[in-house]
Amino acid sequence: MLKGKKVILRSIRKNDINHFLKWCNDPEIIQNMYLCLPVSEIAEKKWIEEITCSKNDAIFVIEINVKGRPIAIGNCVIKEINWKDRNAEIGIIIGEKKYRGKGYGPEALMLLISYGFNQLNLHRVWAAIFEFNNKKIPIFQKLGFRKEGCARSVIFKNGKYWDITTLSILEDEWLHKKEKK
Repeated sequence: MLKGKKVILRSIRKNDINHFLKWCNDPEIIQNMYLCLPVSEIAEKKWIEEITCSKNDAIFVIEINVKGRPIAIGNCVIKEINWKDRNAEIGIIIGEKKYRGKGYGPEALMLLISYGFNQLNLHRVWAAIFEFNNKKIPIFQKLGFRKEGCARSVIFKNGKYWDITTLSILEDEWLHKKEKK
């Protein structure tokens, strides 16, 4: 479990499947994911089992406390960890829409990035941002990420192809940013 001021990142529990199914079948949420087909309960259970047993992925439920009650509002992941080269991709979803824009996402990302560098001994963490979701780029840049490049026409959504911007942060950049605070 990773604790911040406003959020907790915890491991997945059995009853979290209901949240995940809701989020993965919400057209507005999957807009910013690689998903394009509806997700069945069987498929989601299988995915949860695979990712929680994987030695190359770490997934957390983002939880907040509302009036003394824990509420799951999303999830975040460090995925496809390359142990030799010490890098991995990160991703985040705030699935409960009423909790967006309240600072939970950036705090969850900070906890996730710290975990990647301080516990997993990663050297580089990167994120892929879809062109139509460019509003996420300043959030990552505020955390110290730098734009690396643009992959053209990678994803097909809403009847057209979109670019993906890649951003990354290196361990020494992260440590330097934290020292400044």
